Amino acid sequence: LIHRFSIAIEAGEKVAIIGENGAGKTTLLKLLVGELQPQKGAIKWAEKAKPGYYAQDHSADFAEDVSLTDWIAPYSRITAAATGEDNETLLRGTLGRLLFSGDEVKKSVKVISGGEQGRMLFGKLMLSRPNVLLMDEPTNHLDMESIESLNTGLEKFKGTLVFVSHDREFVSSLATRIWEIRDGRVIDYRGNYEEYLASQGVA
Repeated sequence: LIHRFSIAIEAGEKVAIIGENGAGKTTLLKLLVGELQPQKGAIKWAEKAKPGYYAQDHSADFAEDVSLTDWIAPYSRITAAATGEDNETLLRGTLGRLLFSGDEVKKSVKVISGGEQGRMLFGKLMLSRPNVLLMDEPTNHLDMESIESLNTGLEKFKGTLVFVSHDREFVSSLATRIWEIRDGRVIDYRGNYEEYLASQGVA
């Protein structure tokens, strides 16, 4: 899918991967996160890099019949142990920030919508505290309010972000670097989306 590709990502960059459907965007992200192995070459992360991954298709994460509380509890326990926070407070606080309250937290993850699944995965990432985020179409299934919240959160995120998105506004507001996959090649442009379009002669 991708030929002669050699690239280094600097800490703190926000890299948008764009391209036509089937160009290899998800494949490239899966290679970076280690879900796929390259047929040639190597992918190396810095020692201090702690990647967190948001997959486009995450239905397998919610196949087990457990409550929202039980699903996210393992991640809150790890964070609470590392930070010394009270696990119960952290758990309830996280679910509250994800807009789940009251009896909602008892419902099974098997019955929640695509947007709710997305929110639960954001909670898992928040608790995991990665310094590198790899996200594949994170705005899919989200309403406008959730997209705005995600946008704000990612703007404030001090770590490195590599994301695939077809949402031009989302790309435009976040990206500091563009990778466009086109005909098996990656065009690497250091600059924002508007500057990239101008460099390609697209208004």
